[in-house]
Amino acid sequence: MKPTNARPLIALLALSVASCTTVEYVSVTPECTPPPSPALPAIDRGSLWDSLRDERYRELESYINGVWAYSDEQAAMLEELCDE
Repeated sequence: MKPTNARPLIALLALSVASCTTVEYVSVTPECTPPPSPALPAIDRGSLWDSLRDERYRELESYINGVWAYSDEQAAMLEELCDE
């Protein structure tokens, strides 16, 4: 579903194949509905650290921070593309 207030972004994509001499242009418009935010469970950090110990806890923490960073990046990109 595309919001009606979003400025459509027209991107031209040239598709070529080595044996072809023609170029085909395809209009592309982004889906401006933001994806849902990651839903992470409420976890007691102390007991999680006790279970995983420092090294594994740091790996998990790094992974979760990466998920949030990716989500933030996608939201920023959609905001820029959709001019909201």
